[in-house]
Amino acid sequence: MSQTDVKVSAQPGVPDARGTVPPPQSRGNRLYALDALRVIAALSVLMFHFTGVDAATKANWGVNPKALFPSIFPYTSYGSYGVQLFFIISGFVICLSAWNRTPGQFVQARFLRLFPAYWFSVVVAVLVWRALPDGARKAPSVSESLTNLTMFQVPLSARHLVGAYWTLWVELTFYMIFLVVLWKGLDYVRVSVFCWLWLLASILVQQEHVPLLGVFAQPLNTALFVSGIAMYLMYRFGPDLKLWGLLGASWLVMQSDLVQHADHLRHDKGMDRQPYVALALVTVFYLLVLAVALHKLDRIGWKWLSTAGALVYPLYLLHEELGWAMIRTLYGHVGAWPTLGITTVALIVLAWLVHRFVEKPTQRWLRGRLDQEARRRTAAAEG
Repeated sequence: MSQTDVKVSAQPGVPDARGTVPPPQSRGNRLYALDALRVIAALSVLMFHFTGVDAATKANWGVNPKALFPSIFPYTSYGSYGVQLFFIISGFVICLSAWNRTPGQFVQARFLRLFPAYWFSVVVAVLVWRALPDGARKAPSVSESLTNLTMFQVPLSARHLVGAYWTLWVELTFYMIFLVVLWKGLDYVRVSVFCWLWLLASILVQQEHVPLLGVFAQPLNTALFVSGIAMYLMYRFGPDLKLWGLLGASWLVMQSDLVQHADHLRHDKGMDRQPYVALALVTVFYLLVLAVALHKLDRIGWKWLSTAGALVYPLYLLHEELGWAMIRTLYGHVGAWPTLGITTVALIVLAWLVHRFVEKPTQRWLRGRLDQEARRRTAAAEG
């Protein structure tokens, strides 16, 4: 869950690459509805980790959370599907933010969004592992901790300091793939053709068992990203039959892999949730983002959602290991529900502090330095 811009980049009244005029922009030049959906996704994942999964949380609570939170467990056990909502939104927003940008501008923007808060979270995770270990797992080595600073721990075969980091590698592969189409410039035809080719590749490479290509073209994740891109194209250019076909095809690929994966979790991992309930939930996510794409939620203009949306990325990065450490410390003293409430509120406050005093100042400093160095290189080249 990278923090991403959700400002509108379409130019109303100006014909686009397809010869049509983009629809009016949403209120305040910002898609507040997407901020709201990102908040929902982040809180869903947080509640899943703390109250909705049996094995991983039992070691931290000391009791199966199904017994501690019987009233919410049937719902929070599906909270992990907030990740699927994140991926749909990511397809939409990355396409939006990359439009009319050069590859260099895109790479710089993604770097500044991802790494300042991420590096801080790595430091926090190392401190938690060393100072507040859970006693059941071996702490990552110094080398693994340093490798995590790269965000490339998956291809480098290093352990994640925080379990939630796995999604960041998925996001990075999406950025690298999208950079290819951005290299030639974004327009309706290039982006839609790219989506069809990527979706088809994600299906074919599974049959051919091509490990490298499989990393960049996993059916479920690819279908989610492609769905978000298709909905952004609808948002920018208006819906047409080709885009409905692309969205429908991506949903069909998604549902196949999602149901198979959910079946595996239920039968082999013992997770207490139904595959078709999961599919219905993710389909609702599709419909919500589609409502944004079709300008059905343009009336949502609560400015506080912008601030809340800005906290999503640091909250996602920090909540898991630090939250579990807080749960292990507090539960024996104050009980289950107060522990859950205190931990959640504390993490949200910490996310705001990180955004305000770490993320924004670091982004500002790095952007200034990078821009200064770019001007120096330009001056040297012209001289």
